[in-house]
Parts: sequence; structure tokens; C-alpha cells
Amino acid sequence: MRLPQIQIQSMPARIDIRSQQGRFDIRQQPAVMDIKSTRTVIDVEWERPEVLFDMTKTWEALNGGGNLAFMNRIYNQSGQFVLQSIQNTVSEYDRIGDLPTDGSAIAAIAKESMYRQPPKLQMYGEASVLNLSFDPRISKPQVQVRPGDVNISITPSKPEINYQRGNVNIEMAQYPAVQITSPQIDLTV
Repeated sequence: MRLPQIQIQSMPARIDIRSQQGRFDIRQQPAVMDIKSTRTVIDVEWERPEVLFDMTKTWEALNGGGNLAFMNRIYNQSGQFVLQSIQNTVSEYDRIGDLPTDGSAIAAIAKESMYRQPPKLQMYGEASVLNLSFDPRISKPQVQVRPGDVNISITPSKPEINYQRGNVNIEMAQYPAVQITSPQIDLTV
């Protein structure tokens, strides 16, 4: 035989919690900047560079350097050639006047003078890469600097802050309950 049993059922409580977060709404206009600047001024004073060319040696090598320079060059060398001619003439007469030698001295001197080269006159200047000389004249520039400046003023704008409060809703969705069911008792005997 079975014993009757009591049946107990319990239902837990249930709480519903709903929350909504608070919200910040922040707005801010950009800051106002006022910038004033003055430019840097640079004053530069300078003289145009000059280059002086000396071409006298070049012209002397090409065309004798003009009539006066040409004639001076020949004139300055002529004294040297006269001295050489006098020395040659004296040595020739010394050979002729030397009696113990053969009588053919005059013929030998005549033969030598036929093949003798004329004196070499340097009529033009010497050709060279260095005939052209130049003298650059460069002056330093005068530089004056007046520095500029920058003035900056900033006016910040205040932020606009709006706050919407959040909320929390707490509800009892289900109350706790206990149900006790008694067994059916058979009262008939």
C-alpha cells in the first residue's frame, strides 16, 4: 500500500530590471583665432660684379699687339742681332787674316755665308693658354633683416552640455508562491 504524499510546488520570485543609460550631449563651437603677422623684410644691396679681361698678350700672339708694340719688339731685338753680326764679321776677318792657314779661308767663309740662316726675329708674342688673364671684382652684399612677428589671440567658446538622466525600472514580474497539494484521502472504510 502506498502512503499518500504531499505535493509541494514552489515558484521563485522574478524581478525585471530595465535600465536606460544617461546621455551627455556636448556641443562646442570652434575657438575664434585672430592671427596678425608682419612679414620679415630683407633688404639686400649689392653692386653688380665686374670681370676685367686683359687680352694684350693674346693680341700680341695674334697680330703683334698693334703697330707700336710690334715695332718695339723688333727694335728691342735688333741690338742683339747687330752684336751677333759684328761678332761673326770679326771672326771671319780673323780667319782671313790668319796667314799660316790655307788660302782657302775666303772660299770657306763664302760657302758658310751662303748656307747661314737669317736671324730669327720674334715678331709675335708667345702663344699660350695663359695669354688671357681676368680679374673678377665681387663685392659682398649688404644684407639687412627686419624680423617680422606673429600675434595670435584665441577666444575659446564654452561647451554646451546637456545631460539626460537615465532611469531604472524595477518590477516584480512574478511573486514567489508555494503550492501545497494534499493527497486525496480515501475516507471510505
